[in-house]
Amino acid sequence: MTQQASHRPGRNGLWRVLAPLLALGLSGSVWAAQPVAPAADDIATGAKLAEKHCAACHGATGQGATIDFASLAGQNEMYIAKQLREFASGERDSTVMDSKASILSECSIRAVAKFYQSQVPKVSPSKDPMLANAGQFVYERGNPYAGLPACVSCHGTGGRGNAELPRLAGQNPRYMERQLKNYVSRTRAGDSAAVMTMVASRMTEMEMKAVVEYLGAMK
Repeated sequence: MTQQASHRPGRNGLWRVLAPLLALGLSGSVWAAQPVAPAADDIATGAKLAEKHCAACHGATGQGATIDFASLAGQNEMYIAKQLREFASGERDSTVMDSKASILSECSIRAVAKFYQSQVPKVSPSKDPMLANAGQFVYERGNPYAGLPACVSCHGTGGRGNAELPRLAGQNPRYMERQLKNYVSRTRAGDSAAVMTMVASRMTEMEMKAVVEYLGAMK
């Protein structure tokens, strides 16, 4: 009995045996818990994809080539990715965008969206300050006499949007006006179509022109 006890490691000896194993286990746990860093070339990859598939319509840096296409510079990346998925699935219909979006992988969609969010939005200085002032009123307060809600309640202060709703600040005024009219005619679909159709249908021609004049000049 005495001899067997003499071969057992003492407290110090036991610690010398277990310490390296514990250290290894702890370091392994810490290593495993570290988040995976995003790919450093997401924006670079997105830039290449955008140049190849998007620049002809949306411009080299996403500021829109013509009034027919949205300015994507500075747009929320999660919103852009959501729209691309909707085009790819057919939930949002476009003869141009459907085919473009459907060939992009999920990684490519995220890279393109990240690239456009990193770009500087284009501002269209107001040519009619009085009209822009009326647009600010509509954006911030709506028209209570016509049941028109304030745009700010959804699109936020500064018109910067979020993951669900688009950035409107710096968007091409003529493009925005066209989209409002598309909602009225029910030719634009998407998950926000029902709300925007109601909103746009309560706007007068002047209110549409005023609010897009105001938003186009916002930074």
